[in-house]
Amino acid sequence: MGTPSSPDARFQIEVLKLLLQVASGDDAVSREEIDHILDAARGMSVPLPELTELARCLQQGTPLPAPNLGILRTQPHAVIDAAHALIASDGHVHPGEIEMLRQIREMLGIAA
Repeated sequence: MGTPSSPDARFQIEVLKLLLQVASGDDAVSREEIDHILDAARGMSVPLPELTELARCLQQGTPLPAPNLGILRTQPHAVIDAAHALIASDGHVHPGEIEMLRQIREMLGIAA
């Protein structure tokens, strides 16, 4: 994946990677989650090549690239807000999603 020059673009791509990890965490990505991720990507102006590469991973079932936690830690509350919105997007909050959100908070250094 190319490296965007803007710090904001890099952050947005890392958030998108995390959202894809969250969506696929329960082994069932819903249409609502996909729509939410695509809307978020459009709203964040994620460059098309990066979005295409991430979508290809989902379609082909190949491992998703891990998000860069160092970059995500620069705005941890924005990351949590994005993950929470995704989890709520399909109207069903699964126990695994709650646990994943707890783990994300822990990795980002946010007290519960």
